[in-house]
Parts: sequence; C-alpha cells; structure tokens
Amino acid sequence: MRHNFSILFLFFFLVPAVCLAQFQIANEKKEAAANTSKYGPQLGVSEKQVLRAGIIIEPGANMTDVSVSVPIPMEWNEQKILKIDEKIDAALSGKIKYNVINGGGKEAIFDLGKMRPHRQVEIVVTVELENYELLPPTQTDCYVIPKRMPQDVAQFLKESPKIESNKHQRIFLKMYNDITKDKTTDWEKVEAVYRYVQDNVKYNDAGAGREAKGAYALTQMPAGQWEGDCKDMCSLFAAICRAGKVPARLVQVPGHCYAEFYLQLNEETETVDNAADGAKKAKNAAAMPKGFWFPCQVAGTYSFGGIPERRVILQKGDSFPDKEKDRGRAKKQFMSECFEGQLVPGSPQPEFRWIREVKATL
Repeated sequence: MRHNFSILFLFFFLVPAVCLAQFQIANEKKEAAANTSKYGPQLGVSEKQVLRAGIIIEPGANMTDVSVSVPIPMEWNEQKILKIDEKIDAALSGKIKYNVINGGGKEAIFDLGKMRPHRQVEIVVTVELENYELLPPTQTDCYVIPKRMPQDVAQFLKESPKIESNKHQRIFLKMYNDITKDKTTDWEKVEAVYRYVQDNVKYNDAGAGREAKGAYALTQMPAGQWEGDCKDMCSLFAAICRAGKVPARLVQVPGHCYAEFYLQLNEETETVDNAADGAKKAKNAAAMPKGFWFPCQVAGTYSFGGIPERRVILQKGDSFPDKEKDRGRAKKQFMSECFEGQLVPGSPQPEFRWIREVKATL
C-alpha cells in the first residue's frame, strides 16, 4: 500500500525561470516592451538584485512520483530578468517544465520521479534581476474607466479570494458611489478610493504570514475600528474598485503586497495620438483603446499612480490554484511552493528545507 504525501508552503521569495525557459522569457520580454509608452507610469531609478531559491532534500525517504514546484518571477515592464543560472544535483533525475497561471504567476515544476537520496541533494536557481521604481504620470485627466478591455484585464473585475466584490456587491458599490460622488475625473475617483482605505483602515501587521481577513471582513468590524495588514487593505481597495468597474489586482513582493488599477486613454487623447502617425491612424482607430496598469502603495507612505518599490515582483494577481484543496480547483490569493509524492510504506517522512534569499548587487 502506498501513501500520499504533500506539503505546501506560502512562498515569499521566488525562483526565476531557468535556461530551458529562455523562449518563454523572450516572449515575456517582448510583451513587457510592448507595454512601454509615453503614457502610463514611467520607469525611474533601478536596482539590481540576485535571487537564490530552491530546495535541499535530506537523505532517507523512499518516494515515487516526486514533484517539486515553486513560483518564479515573470518579466514585467518594471522587472527585467538579466541572467539565470541553475544547479540541479546530479543524483536527481527528471525534467523541468513551466506553467504561466492567469497571466500573472509562473511556476517551475521539477518532476523527479523515484527518489531515495543517500546523501543531501539540492535544487537551486539563481537569477539576476533589475527592478525599476515607477513614476506617476504628470497629466491624469486623460485616463478613464474602460468601457471595453482585453480579457486578461477584464478578469480583474471578477471576484477572487478575499476580494468579495460580487457576493457583497451591494456593500462595495455603495461604498464606491459614496466615496466618488463629488469627484470629476475617473482618476480622482480611484484616488478617492485609495485615500478612503488609507484613512479608514489602521495598518496592523500582526497577521503577517497568515491569510488575509478579506475585504468583506473589514467592513464588518465596528465603525472606526477597521484594521488589517497590507493584504487586507489591498483587498478592500480592489473590492471597491471592482464594484465601480475599475479593474484592480494585488502585486506581491517579498514580505509585502501593494495594488494596481487599470485605466485607459480617453477618446480625445487617442485621436490626437493616432493623428501623429497618419500611416497607422486607421489601424489604431479600430484597435483596443490604450490602457495602463498603475501601482499604488495602499499600506504605507502615500504613493498613487507610481511607486518607489524596487523589490522583486513575485506575482501580479490574486486568484491562483490552491493545491491543498480540491486538487487545485480551489483558489487562493498567493501562489505556494509544493513538495509532493508517493511515500513508500515503511519509509520515514522526508526532511527538506527551502532556500530563499534576495541580495542587492553592488
């Protein structure tokens, strides 16, 4: 008789794609480059960092169908992957494959097959990244809440774990309408939501490392006593935005998260911009309006439309498979590490530890 063995951990420091994924990384670079524009947030000061992550497996356990998966950082406009190195112990067999999840998360999967290490073995991936701060736009009245948008953006109008914008839409829509009723531009409306969350939720990091309470849970606290950590505050911001038809999502960095919201250029700005290039005017006129993701530091010093963060971006989004529940059909806000396999009867439990470290380069 065989026994199932599966352990998952919340992953705060992630590994990058390795050399076999260069084609995927090239595509991510291409997509990130396509998002550059004179509009939207602009790149500021950068910082180079080295990330090491992986797993060390101690000798002794006898297992089959062994698989290790770890989330890995993706290429974004403000995050460049410069160099990747990998170290896989020669005692391990198997292959590496990669999955992009919901357009904002990526995982590396190490299929190791049978494993009974007679000595300590390890898998370590090292990546050099360059991360940029984002500067807010100087002109903001040209941005509007989108009436139509790409499907990969529209998904961030839907409910997700701890962001109950559909189930409790009445609550969040009323909040959005009350908060924005005196605002003129769509930018001002989103900024009003941002200020509301900062002003009405007391930051408390006592829940660091646990799941978020969630947006709805905050609204059920006594008036004047709302409090939560960065996950809770970002969840509330996203729920109110989504109720008002503003796409919003969470961005995870090591030990922290902030939020992003999506706005598009208005028709007047689009027309002027297209007219500057007459040869492409007709083609551009029929294309999807230009849209941009803008960051905001919900829990922390005021930063709206731009952000000084230069930490490694671990994921963008807030709905990923929870491999601990319903074989991954259940969802959770943040991606997880996973070590799983079939434990051979009579074998001791496997012992292992994760390697996670990020260091700035000189």
